[in-house]
Amino acid sequence: MKANLKLRAVHGRSCIWLSVFVFQCCFQLSASVIYWTAYVEVRYFDSVSNETVGSICECGVFGADSPLDSASGLLVLPNSDPLACSRNTTFTAKHQPWIALIKKGNCAYSQKIRAAQRQGASAVVIYNIDGMGNDTNLMAHSDAKDIVSIMVGNILGTGMSNLVKNGSDVYVAIVVANPRGLWYSSTWAYSLSFTFIGVTTITMFYFAFLFIKRMYRNQQLRKQEMEMKRENEKAIAKLEVWTLRTGDPEVESEDVSCVVCTDSFKHNEKVTVLPCRHLYHKKCIEPWLLEHPTCPMCKFHILKYKIDEESDDPPSSSDTFRLAVIRTEQLHTSDSQNTDTLGRPSDSEPEIQTQHIYENLAFEEEAERMEHQDINSQD
Repeated sequence: MKANLKLRAVHGRSCIWLSVFVFQCCFQLSASVIYWTAYVEVRYFDSVSNETVGSICECGVFGADSPLDSASGLLVLPNSDPLACSRNTTFTAKHQPWIALIKKGNCAYSQKIRAAQRQGASAVVIYNIDGMGNDTNLMAHSDAKDIVSIMVGNILGTGMSNLVKNGSDVYVAIVVANPRGLWYSSTWAYSLSFTFIGVTTITMFYFAFLFIKRMYRNQQLRKQEMEMKRENEKAIAKLEVWTLRTGDPEVESEDVSCVVCTDSFKHNEKVTVLPCRHLYHKKCIEPWLLEHPTCPMCKFHILKYKIDEESDDPPSSSDTFRLAVIRTEQLHTSDSQNTDTLGRPSDSEPEIQTQHIYENLAFEEEAERMEHQDINSQD
């Protein structure tokens, strides 16, 4: 029982630590996918309308390894390769500071960013491939961390590239905007709340189930112990109980003692005789039998004796009260030795022979009945 309870306690602690681990992983995952958006301001001179046109939108996303800083400058395209994947990629800037505009594809983000950084760019804008609209991705560029890098959608990037190709001077300003990600999403907040409530509810129900199961098991064990105690009391009530007298072998012998208390038997002490014929002080053996219904010496089980006695045929009087018969026979033998052939008492002093006094009336009545039968048979 203790092993089972210990195993359940360990299992309960494992569930708690598992829940904590799951929440920690969720938190780390949510933290890892947080990204920052960027305000992108675009200004250029329109020769048709002869005025400066400008627009601003929260349409950029900072790279995962990019510094969260602002940057501004003239927008510049690669000279030969718009993807900037070649080692010989060059940029031609009219003045400082300038920002490189590169198209996504064919090589890693780090390679594109390093190519612009070698040429002296103050920032890098990478726009998505065709067909993606204004969708953006979170860039990972661990080999190029010292320069501001953002990604914009294909529509905005293509428009700025066409303006530069048509000879317009396009100025871009990048400003840090807001954090985004699962942690900052209302959907994620609701999902996390429901997950927490669900896990908490399941954990509470689980521990409530363990508690109820433990209470039920303890109640059953208490019922079994009470039932066993009642059976032990019934079995103890049917045991032989004597009152020792002077002349009994148990009193006269110094080698015979109660195993429970290790004291010798004395005159007028009450002793209990178990079915295995071992004697003990009544006050010593009964508390023992209530907890351990076995003989302290030979481990004889008094309840097993009771079951065997009930399952077999009723035993004869000589088998049930063997010790009483022996005592009675000893008494009559002593009487016969103290009379002569004519039936007169002999001159020699008779030995004192005493018979055990039974505390259980059933044993006493049986012994008296057998004694009367023996007297009648001698007459």
